Amino acid sequence: EGIHQNEAALTLLHDVLSSRRHRTWSPAYEQIMIAYLDLCLKLHKAREAKDGLHQYRNLAQSQAPGSLEKVIRYLLEKAEDKCSKAKAAADAAGADDAPSSITNILSIDGQDDDGIGPQAILLSSMSTDPAKNQ
Repeated sequence: EGIHQNEAALTLLHDVLSSRRHRTWSPAYEQIMIAYLDLCLKLHKAREAKDGLHQYRNLAQSQAPGSLEKVIRYLLEKAEDKCSKAKAAADAAGADDAPSSITNILSIDGQDDDGIGPQAILLSSMSTDPAKNQ
């Protein structure tokens, strides 16, 4: 099942991506980057995900731009999925207690190092009332 050392795995994958020793792109790096992004999303590490994307861009930009596009699209798909799930949870909580339910979702979902994660920013801009969204 795994050894459940997510922080150590994230550090190790970041070291692999940023290593100056391996500067030639290979398909294995795409799989490493996808695993890295999954860990970043699981641990709510937006800054680490951004830094990993920069490292991967430097690695893949000239040799495999299609792979870079695939990784970015993967991240966008996962982020949109998380956002739609959070919105569905907020809608299910009802319009009566919408502010408190959004706060509960944010406290359960976790926060980034600076206290405000990407989900918090997106959820704070959403409203459960369709009339307010326009």
